[in-house]
Amino acid sequence: MAAAAGGKSSPITTIEKMESGFSKALLMRKENQQEVIVKIPCRDAGPTCLTTASEVGVWNMYESTTIPAPQVLSRFSDGANPVGPEYMVMKKASGVQVFQKWEMAEIEKLELIKNLAEIEAQFLAIRFPDYGGLYLRAAAKGSGYHYEALDGSVDPSNSSCIGPSSDRSFIDVEGGVDQGPWNSISHLGVSIAKREHSRILSKPLDMQSTFYQGRIDEQVRPLESTIRLMPKLDFHPRLSQPVQPTLWHTDLHMGNIYVAPDDNSRITSLIDFQSMSVLPAFLQARWPRFLKPPQNYPKGFVQPKLPDNFNELDEDDKTIAQQEAAYNALNVPRVFRELFIRCGEVSKAGILPLQACLIEIFQNWSSYGFTGSSPFSFTKEEINLYEHRFAEYEAWNEVQQLAQECLDTDVEGWIDPRLDFMEKKRLNKELLAMFIERMAGEKSPEGARKMWPFPDE
Repeated sequence: MAAAAGGKSSPITTIEKMESGFSKALLMRKENQQEVIVKIPCRDAGPTCLTTASEVGVWNMYESTTIPAPQVLSRFSDGANPVGPEYMVMKKASGVQVFQKWEMAEIEKLELIKNLAEIEAQFLAIRFPDYGGLYLRAAAKGSGYHYEALDGSVDPSNSSCIGPSSDRSFIDVEGGVDQGPWNSISHLGVSIAKREHSRILSKPLDMQSTFYQGRIDEQVRPLESTIRLMPKLDFHPRLSQPVQPTLWHTDLHMGNIYVAPDDNSRITSLIDFQSMSVLPAFLQARWPRFLKPPQNYPKGFVQPKLPDNFNELDEDDKTIAQQEAAYNALNVPRVFRELFIRCGEVSKAGILPLQACLIEIFQNWSSYGFTGSSPFSFTKEEINLYEHRFAEYEAWNEVQQLAQECLDTDVEGWIDPRLDFMEKKRLNKELLAMFIERMAGEKSPEGARKMWPFPDE
């Protein structure tokens, strides 16, 4: 399949495995010197038959912008093909990965950041009608899922539609859970809560957790409270603009950005659109990983807003205004973002993070802009109990964050291939030993090991 991709059939002469998180990525060189990338999603990359189809849908949407991305040459979104699994073949991204050029002059870094901000402004400029995954209309036909066609103002080619989410969190969910598309923020939030409810009822409790996760009935209760809360967000004054359905690249690191070999600031390609979805702007907008500011970074004293004559502005001025919209999305009160994130983690992390969000909202109901009465309440005794339990969770979470930061990794334990893996293993073992020694007065060695995220083998 790769030999015939790109319109010029030529035998494959070499195959090189590339680094990729949730896909097998292969660089194939043809006899005619053409290079193509073959991506085969892993089983845990996303829902079957949606992962590749959605990634192609995102790429197709970028075709109507100036966002640089490698061309998709061929794809199969299901197993009904000679290869077997779903896959896609694309041209190799042009340019050089940013991490190879990062030792550039400060003025070049500033210009690169400016160019990246202009690309992100194009993400915000696309006005989608609903939340969900993006697909080609041709691929959506006969799939059994619900899709909404995009109109010509969003999709001039009339080839795209919005449909179910391809996010990993929807892998193997039980029937009856709404995967999208969703037409309101409450519709989205209720679906996330019901997904977690379904998972809780179908999985055994983790009795070995280092912090309290709650019985099944205790895990269900805050999800039911969240479902009752969600309709109040649809008309919340602080969320009128930041809930705009937005497509955003949420994994921009120095390996996913390519620049020109002779111009360090000119971005030639972005890669890795897997599992990208259209979601509320305040859940999407974030700093690129390598530009994330330090904690307590001052964000400025002036709150920008879109000008009244936005629709009359030229394209350059609109780009600047969209960057201000991204700023506003980043500055939505933290608790609203946490509500959606923690609601979606109950089946893995238990009740404490979500319960902490609900207690904070209950205690600050009016100051957070809500009107009327809260659809849930907590007694003083319940709050005291959860605060005590949440302190245990926070201690565990701080250890997770510390380990990830010291080892330059993430929650999955992924190590950048540019780093010395064996040295990271040695460092992990050393850090764990130090942590066990530090916790000697509070926890047994086995208890400390349970708190540490990575084994010392």
